[in-house]
Amino acid sequence: MKLIPAVVLTLALATPLTGCGEDQPAVCSSVDDLQTSVDEVRDIDVTSSGALADLESGLEAIGADLSDVESDAKTEFSSQIDAVQASYDALAASLDAAKESASAATLSAAATALSTFGSDVRTLITDVQETC
Repeated sequence: MKLIPAVVLTLALATPLTGCGEDQPAVCSSVDDLQTSVDEVRDIDVTSSGALADLESGLEAIGADLSDVESDAKTEFSSQIDAVQASYDALAASLDAAKESASAATLSAAATALSTFGSDVRTLITDVQETC
């Protein structure tokens, strides 16, 4: 059973971005860590039997990295961080719903939430990296 279509997952999170250079603000490093966590989630084989658990674990890492970005970015990127946090929360809730009752509706909702999250996190990462 496919938990979330691999194409949606790949498209939602696939955007390799360049890292920040030396002697940069802390937010540059924390956004690089966020990119790494997003890449690791993107690489999950969503057709595997443990995909949902891997996605949940990956989201926990992303959540921790988001917290670091928020701390480091202060108010400069608050609107982007708020958007990412809201879409992250929606994605986590949709994955919980899919875990409790896997159906076409819950999996579709998770795919939609994943797409929104992917878009929001790419915007945040791009905006931060433009300042690095």
